[in-house]
Amino acid sequence: MTLNRIAPEAARLARRPVLQAAVDAGARCDDREQYRDLLDRSRSAPPAIWAAQQAAAQKLCAGCPVRPACEELALRYGEGDRNSDDQVRGGRRGQDLAIDREIRQAGRIVTAVAADWQPRLELAVTARGAAGAGVTDDVVVARHDNTMPVAA
Repeated sequence: MTLNRIAPEAARLARRPVLQAAVDAGARCDDREQYRDLLDRSRSAPPAIWAAQQAAAQKLCAGCPVRPACEELALRYGEGDRNSDDQVRGGRRGQDLAIDREIRQAGRIVTAVAADWQPRLELAVTARGAAGAGVTDDVVVARHDNTMPVAA
């Protein structure tokens, strides 16, 4: 799997840091300034204008080589709301993402999120054992986007 193109099945099997690296490296919308009006809804925009922006955003995403990774990240991050979210992420509206996450793919998403956290949990358990031996008081577990302290 290359970072400049990722297939849907590869995205489903990848861990979160790999997905994020793919999106960071190859997303067509990486120039947020250029696409800000397209991707971020202004609540004052009339529904017809927003519908056109939404369609344009979905068209932009459709040709993106990392769209499956972006969609998978949105599902794992819990983005989208079934009642009111109509922003586009990974080529899909937030409402559609929420339905997939909560109903259609609920078990798979829970498993994927748990797998994303598994290495951190194993490190935390190991660190707690080391702390009991007087090695350390705190452990910092690396995440793909920042660090998270784990109490020993």
